Amino acid sequence: MELDSLIRWLFYKRKKEIILEEDLRKLDKYRDWTDIKIQIERIKKIPRKDKVRFVVFGDTRGDFRVGRDIITHSVNHEPDFYLVTGDIVRRGRVEEYIAHHLRMVRLAGDIPVIPVPGNHEEGPDKSYTAFKRLYGTDRFVFECGYARFIGFNNNSMFSFTTEELDFLDTTLRNSNVNFKFVVMHKPPKFLKVYSDKEKGRGVRWRVKKFHNLMNYHKVTEVFMGHVHGFVTMVIDGVRYTISAGGGARLEDMLGNENKMHHYLLYEVSNDSIRRIRFDWDDGRWQEVLF
Repeated sequence: MELDSLIRWLFYKRKKEIILEEDLRKLDKYRDWTDIKIQIERIKKIPRKDKVRFVVFGDTRGDFRVGRDIITHSVNHEPDFYLVTGDIVRRGRVEEYIAHHLRMVRLAGDIPVIPVPGNHEEGPDKSYTAFKRLYGTDRFVFECGYARFIGFNNNSMFSFTTEELDFLDTTLRNSNVNFKFVVMHKPPKFLKVYSDKEKGRGVRWRVKKFHNLMNYHKVTEVFMGHVHGFVTMVIDGVRYTISAGGGARLEDMLGNENKMHHYLLYEVSNDSIRRIRFDWDDGRWQEVLF
């Protein structure tokens, strides 16, 4: 680890602030429609149909305007659910969830919105306390139609942990579905489109083990956030897609072809996937196949 990274890490880790129980209780009234386990039960009740339709986006943080436009535009496609790649608030505080994130999510109506936490959801106590209070957990596994969806918290400072890799190995096994999707926040370093330009971003260690696991289990696609823009590439048959254009300031280090606020729409049938990116320009939308 470089010395400057170590200094930043030590300084960051020592600053902790307790989140009061009286503040956390303010989130409880929303749990009936945010708790991930409850939302998965709703998804399980969706009648089997020829196509499953879902939306992917992430890194809204405190920008309610873009997040609002993403929801109000994408609901017209009648998705079965939303997957969010993290960084849904700026500092992980209760008041942020209420003022920004929950206002946006309510616009989805009865459509489940299922996020993984980003590093900004770690919160002032460094424990993802408010996120877990609102959503009940920081990981999920469910099936819908012809696909399995697995999400987990991969915001360890520099590496995939043994426990994370074991969780993925276990949940990717014993499935008869045609497609497998993994959702996490931090991209691995081998996505060269950004890692060579952004010092200290993404996951650096044990990334080969992670990729080998994705390859072994024939994962269809890995969804990620963290680097504010859009990146997609296929490596050894596994597609890796960064969708982090939900409102946070776009990453200057990315090329213009990767810098856009956007969301992704997927239509998954028995034997095919249709992918569409919708680019946002001050409330106007442009449709792009990818």
